[in-house]
Amino acid sequence: MSELSGQIQASPASPRSERVISHALVDVRRWSWWPFGVQSAVLLDLSQSGFKIEFTGSARCAVDDDRVMQIPLAPFGIQSPSHISCNVRIRWFDAAKMRVGGTFEEMDPATRVYLDKIIEHVKNHGFN
Repeated sequence: MSELSGQIQASPASPRSERVISHALVDVRRWSWWPFGVQSAVLLDLSQSGFKIEFTGSARCAVDDDRVMQIPLAPFGIQSPSHISCNVRIRWFDAAKMRVGGTFEEMDPATRVYLDKIIEHVKNHGFN
């Protein structure tokens, strides 16, 4: 934000990656190795850099929380492996709608390839 003549002006928004709409069920957990406290969510949309999900039940999280999101690959026409695990950071949380938006963090090249395949599948075929 910049200040000009006593008025506050917003900085121009940075360009967003193209987002695709999905309705896949994903699992969100605090740590990849912890089997308890797994929360189910609907993956509403995603892009190369981020995502939006809606939890299927009540959830507790806060801005800047780190989580692990498991995305199943079969709904996107990919049979093996069964899922990918992505480290994500929560950027916003709407407690009334149980919706969360965030970014992908520390993604290895193999996981990035599968994320690209998911996005390409949804662009070409929609979500089945």
